[in-house]
Amino acid sequence: MTKAKILLIESSRASTSSFAAALERKGFSVQIFNKMKNALAAASKGQPDVLILDAASMRTTGTRLCKRARDKLDGLPIILISPAGTEPDDSCGASQTLVHPFTPRKLINRVDRLIPGEEHQIMHVGPIKLDKAKNRVYTKSGQSRLTPKLVKLLEIFLNNPGRLMMRKTLIRKVWHTDYTGDTRTLDVHMSWLRQAIEEDPSSPAMLKTIRGMGYRLDLPE
Repeated sequence: MTKAKILLIESSRASTSSFAAALERKGFSVQIFNKMKNALAAASKGQPDVLILDAASMRTTGTRLCKRARDKLDGLPIILISPAGTEPDDSCGASQTLVHPFTPRKLINRVDRLIPGEEHQIMHVGPIKLDKAKNRVYTKSGQSRLTPKLVKLLEIFLNNPGRLMMRKTLIRKVWHTDYTGDTRTLDVHMSWLRQAIEEDPSSPAMLKTIRGMGYRLDLPE
């Protein structure tokens, strides 16, 4: 089995304890970076499974750094480690936030939750099969490769077939923001998703627009 890849961003100070050893003992492959720009460059090439931002070791809350990482790393799970006494900021884009003090075991448990087994990476609903590990969708028409955000978007619809998904809900869940002043990004992604799963994207049979409200996935009987 391929080792899950972890990017760990932490302080370069020798006095700062690292979680790397505990993660490696668990069997993860860990790359350590002391600068965000270097970690982001590596992430764009190496396709890691999880990024851990140890902001506590840098003596900062990590909110600004986490927002920067979320903006650049489309769909990658991020665990933010914050100093004691920090109030978690839900708007920073972290998938999980751990506030000191905690044990390495707790961090490992959080990583495990974000890296499910391969059997949990496949969703098969109606005529649509989504492989989240490979970022691919399969239909009767063939297969297509999806971006991480398209994978997340399709996952939401597959978990809610026949249910109207409001635009603001989709934006919040996929882009981690409550700002809905400009929804063109969502519309473009929906167009791309239709190209991936519909036989005729210009006249979608499954992914319907509910005018003025949102979208709904209607699966064939």
